[in-house]
Amino acid sequence: MEEVLLVKRAIKGDSQAFENLMNIYFDRMCREAYIRCKYEDDVKEIVQETIYKAYRNIRNLKEPQYFKTWLSKILINVANDYLRKKGMVDLELDKTSYIKEVVTEDKVEIKIDLYNAIDELEDKYKDVVILRYFDDLKIEEISKRLDRPINTIKTHLRKALKDMKKMLKEGYFNE
Repeated sequence: MEEVLLVKRAIKGDSQAFENLMNIYFDRMCREAYIRCKYEDDVKEIVQETIYKAYRNIRNLKEPQYFKTWLSKILINVANDYLRKKGMVDLELDKTSYIKEVVTEDKVEIKIDLYNAIDELEDKYKDVVILRYFDDLKIEEISKRLDRPINTIKTHLRKALKDMKKMLKEGYFNE
């Protein structure tokens, strides 16, 4: 409830309320952006652009209780636009890769394989996996957020998991 009050204040032009909201969602936005692009510099740009667009358009948000969904849609669109403009992202991890700073040594290989498998998915499947397993949303919430039918979301999730399982089982990334 307190969050909804912050959103209402931000809609009315309270920049401190907006800043508080961004502090609440900052880590989440970084995780979502990182899953999509893999590089810390890209994450910074995507999150920065997301915050800018959210700030510019907060007054257009009609339903304060859907702020999280609204912000996530902005991030997804910004990330997809950014990656499209930049071209294909190289799957080889280099010194700028954020994952090396986050994951403990004994789990690096497994995590990198998982993130790379997610990265190999088509965007429509990748979005569903991220929202389901990283944001812990229910199928119905994902359907609303992406504005797609529930059965489509279920199909995309099944297909994504099947494809990822196949990639990981074949040792696709370990060669």
